Amino acid sequence: MLTVKLFRKIFAAFVAIFISLGWLAGPATDSPIKFTDSEKVNLAFAAVSDTHVLGESVTSFRFESLFKDLSNSGEKFDAVVIPGDLTELGLGCEYENFFNVLDKQTVTKNLILATGNHDVRYAYKKNKALIMKKVEEYLNTDTRGESFYSYDVNGYTFIVMGTEKQVFERAYISDRQLAFIDSELARATAEGKPAFVVCHQALAYTHGLPEVWKTGDLGEQSQQVRDILTKYKNVFYINGHLHDGMYERSFEKLADGVYSVNLPTYGKNNDFGVKEKGTGYFVEVYDDCVIFTGRNFIKGHNVDIVKTFDII
Repeated sequence: MLTVKLFRKIFAAFVAIFISLGWLAGPATDSPIKFTDSEKVNLAFAAVSDTHVLGESVTSFRFESLFKDLSNSGEKFDAVVIPGDLTELGLGCEYENFFNVLDKQTVTKNLILATGNHDVRYAYKKNKALIMKKVEEYLNTDTRGESFYSYDVNGYTFIVMGTEKQVFERAYISDRQLAFIDSELARATAEGKPAFVVCHQALAYTHGLPEVWKTGDLGEQSQQVRDILTKYKNVFYINGHLHDGMYERSFEKLADGVYSVNLPTYGKNNDFGVKEKGTGYFVEVYDDCVIFTGRNFIKGHNVDIVKTFDII
């Protein structure tokens, strides 16, 4: 009877053969990412969610393709944003594979990670500490042992949210975290710059909720978070979790200058719209607008979905 460890070694060997024979190919290079204006872009980042890395080589290979595609472009990426469900079950071997990819990539040091329900629902304290330690390592910042933090890149702020209790699908956001989001948004938007709030779960009654998933929203604090977001202008709430592909409900206006963006699942097939694995967006921030462009990073080509938001 094969042990789990031996099975993984055999499986990894087969994957290595498939890669060497070209049966598992990296992203194509004939349609690289091109910015609208590389000279004038103030901030550029890739945003993918729900990588669901397992303890084997195929999902690691797919995840690596993201960074290969970004490198192939020749464009300068300032950050990579991943709003949770980094792993499938939160197992040690899955985190090892996930962070091995991040440790080896050379695209950017600004790796902005949030916890997802798959990451922390079975071993909350242990896995939250593991993830936040790596965040501190990558960003050279202090998360204070919390699951929420903010980080500035090129003068633009990313505010990352995370559950503070072990919850199976939704999240628990404390009053302390709500106050933190409020104060950081006030600071980040004071001069009219856009700010990006990153959370695994979607706000209630957005992106087809609750029809597409009865328990798929943020949870009890959803309306409080929404009330804070809509106090400000040029705010983008970026979530994953729903396993929806790119389609007409991926972008929603919450108020004037406030938008919710639902990212497709990178590591699995999606339920609506563009259903294939490996999809996400590359985002360009200019003086007057923010542009989200759909991309299949595994295959190396754009998806015919581009959304431009004017800065007001």
